Amino acid sequence: MILLFLLFYLPGYLWPQQELLKSSESLRSYMLQFLIVAVPQILLLLYILTLRAPENPYAEFGVPRPRAMDLLYGLLIFAGVFVLLTLLSAILMLLPAAGRSIFTTGFRWKLEDPRLIPLVLLFCLATGYREELFFRSYLITRFRQLHLPVFAAIGMSTLLFAAGHAYQGVAGLAVALIQGAYFSILFVRFKNIHPLAVAHGLYNATVLLITLFVETDNFGAF
Repeated sequence: MILLFLLFYLPGYLWPQQELLKSSESLRSYMLQFLIVAVPQILLLLYILTLRAPENPYAEFGVPRPRAMDLLYGLLIFAGVFVLLTLLSAILMLLPAAGRSIFTTGFRWKLEDPRLIPLVLLFCLATGYREELFFRSYLITRFRQLHLPVFAAIGMSTLLFAAGHAYQGVAGLAVALIQGAYFSILFVRFKNIHPLAVAHGLYNATVLLITLFVETDNFGAF
């Protein structure tokens, strides 16, 4: 677990690439480079699952055969994310202006060229599977195999996931904590990574598509 985290995620935590995403061309290059790296990582994670549970690896780690219903469940989970974030925004509105201002700091993704939309969709789907496979499927299952209580497994997975959004400021951390806890609870309950990856990818894609038209503050976490 530690080796995979150090190899796949820690470099991005320590050296986020937001300074390289200031134009449509740099965003396109970043997404292409990400896909080149992320697809082999996803395949490697799937292979590692077979090593950890050779008898029935994908059932053990919550990666069943994809079904058409997974898309519907993903849409419902996606809607749930926005309900939770709407509640967060309502709470933020109760804060004084000085308190709300700290949620507008940090990096925000920005899509400026609509021709990038097909690439954005592929990028977001790969991001969803890459992160859900590691933080929910692999980490939570391995923590449970090591006999950690379920709340500790959820908490550790959520904190590690949220830490990767620190470059997005307080809002990014808050959104990632809420999203990570929500997805983790659903994974423990239903043991199916596909709807979570779909919802995760849809959320990221929606945030990026919204930025074609407006600047985002509270929902800018990615």
